[in-house]
Amino acid sequence: MARRIWRRLELCIDQLYVCGVESLPIVAICVTVVSLMLVIEMSYHIKLVLNQHTLVPGFSTLMLVRELAPVVTALLLASRVGAAMAAELSVMKNSDQIDAIRLSGVDLFKYLVLPRLSAVTLSCMALTLIALVVATLGATVMASNRLGYLPSEYMNTMLAFTAKYDILICLIKAAVFGAIIATVAIRQGFKAPPGSRSVGTAATNAVVDGFIGTILADWVITYLA
Repeated sequence: MARRIWRRLELCIDQLYVCGVESLPIVAICVTVVSLMLVIEMSYHIKLVLNQHTLVPGFSTLMLVRELAPVVTALLLASRVGAAMAAELSVMKNSDQIDAIRLSGVDLFKYLVLPRLSAVTLSCMALTLIALVVATLGATVMASNRLGYLPSEYMNTMLAFTAKYDILICLIKAAVFGAIIATVAIRQGFKAPPGSRSVGTAATNAVVDGFIGTILADWVITYLA
């Protein structure tokens, strides 16, 4: 029993490394660049309407926390992890590895599905938080150089606008997005028909369906929140 638990833990750790650690650089860079553009756009439009920049930290941070950080992270994971996962499972199916695992008496859900589902869900939440911290620091530097904000002034204004509920919504979105990405990728991999072409088709469909599922889930959660 202990050996089985350790083996399942190893599978989860392997998937966490592939999904989370290897995806961290691209997610952090992309979300940070988005935050820099957000500060620039917010400063332009707020100054156009109110002729001041005082609301830039609050509005840009709320948009980043509630929408852009979890959504951009999820879309990047769907492109990188979802496609790879669907392709891997479709290759395993075409090479009869899945049938061999099933015939050996191993539970496919515990061996193939659960480690991937939990890893993508946890990775999406962790990457969203890490990218959010890095992006906030980048936005602070941008606001300091472009708008003349002191870093402490920007942080204080940002914290005044951001509540714990906003962070909770961010984490809920990240968890739901991660579960959707993993579920779609696993489904596409398992249902892939025979043939080499099915590998590329499964990867493409995993990305497209992951994008659609993420956007629809974002709308539902935002509406209910």
